[in-house]
Amino acid sequence: MTGISRRGLLRGGMVAGAVAVVGGTASAARADAVGINPSVAGEAAHVRALRKALDDAAAGIVGPHGVDDKGRIIVKAGYAGVPTYTLLNTLIIGGNTVLDGTGARFVAKFGTVTRKYTLDRTNQHSPSPEYVTDSQGAFSAPAVSGARAATMLLNHVPPATEGYSAPGNIMVKGGEWDPISAWVWNDSGTARARADKAPPMNVLTFTHTQDVEVEGVTIWNVKWWHAVELNAVRRGAVRDCFFKGWVENPTWGLWQGEAVQLDLPLSGNTWAGASDGTPTVDVQVQRNYAGASGSQPSWAKLVGSHTGGEKVGQVHARVLIEGNVVDDAKWDAIGAMNTTDIVVRGNTINNSVGGVYVSSVSARIFSRPPVQVGPNPVSGVDIVDNHVTVAAGASGASRNAVRVSADTVGFVSPVSDVAVTGNRVSGGGFYYTPHVTFRPGTTPQR
Repeated sequence: MTGISRRGLLRGGMVAGAVAVVGGTASAARADAVGINPSVAGEAAHVRALRKALDDAAAGIVGPHGVDDKGRIIVKAGYAGVPTYTLLNTLIIGGNTVLDGTGARFVAKFGTVTRKYTLDRTNQHSPSPEYVTDSQGAFSAPAVSGARAATMLLNHVPPATEGYSAPGNIMVKGGEWDPISAWVWNDSGTARARADKAPPMNVLTFTHTQDVEVEGVTIWNVKWWHAVELNAVRRGAVRDCFFKGWVENPTWGLWQGEAVQLDLPLSGNTWAGASDGTPTVDVQVQRNYAGASGSQPSWAKLVGSHTGGEKVGQVHARVLIEGNVVDDAKWDAIGAMNTTDIVVRGNTINNSVGGVYVSSVSARIFSRPPVQVGPNPVSGVDIVDNHVTVAAGASGASRNAVRVSADTVGFVSPVSDVAVTGNRVSGGGFYYTPHVTFRPGTTPQR
């Protein structure tokens, strides 16, 4: 696959200024301090007021809604009579902050440029209608002009931040988030189905930070990328959310279509801070729903990862995926690569191309082709008490109800201490590759 990807679009500058932050609170905070949010010409007064409230919270200034039991300053966006928040640039949330969007609606209308993309013809796809390309498989479409601003919300990350050291203790609660309707509302037919005028975007993105909660949000019709991305996050939770509708990305395989993406910052997918390969660890994804909206089909996946580290040891760890419901997924509804010590328990997967897929990924440098640099073994995989119904999708793909795979490209990255028990499946079976070993005393489902 060639063309401009999400990684290529992220090779740009920072989206916001900075306030000096130590331990999640502002150093010498003042009401007139430079804020973390960009000043955006043309935004409505209530949007500017929200940015100011988030700036104040990042500076340790407590507003009218007080502080919650975790010491986070509460910023409420939803109140009687408030209109929709139309964002013309990324909204930045600082440390020790709750953004309570209950009752509010957030819509993106960012500046765009035209870029050239190339269809991926090496993987199965099912976009409808299909894209019209030139003889080289290329087509033109919008992209967010600010590069790293291609997300509706991003946490504040000071320059050169490494590890999990950006201000944390953050919550985004409630509200409806819609990244494409402002562009497609007046369209119909092909233009609306493909969201031709809308750029590909994330919705909620967190990077180089810790203690992040996303709770009770509804995210509509994401184009190509992710609803929630945890990228170099320690201790993250995504709970009780609805992810409705996804515009399929024709430039990558369906395996990259996660509503909740676990990622790590490398040379081409760093939103802010250092490209140091810090993995995402200690994550809970619980009681969420992924399916179709009224205008777009379902996601390829509810949750997973598709990026391996460039160094041995850059592996996501300690992930719980529990009690979620996925309808009509276009790929493996739960697909976690490069993740050790993972529990997938009590999920319901209906009428999806695939069920649960867990795989190791050898460390590699993402050149073309990738250069393998060493093994990244995975240990500790529990796939327990899930209800999975597999059905063929429009792409023609046929996947397993449960699959555990060890990567053997370049190096053998074994998967050990695996337990697969108590799952109820129909329409698909179980598959385990060589170099997968099971927990002593357990009998894997076959």
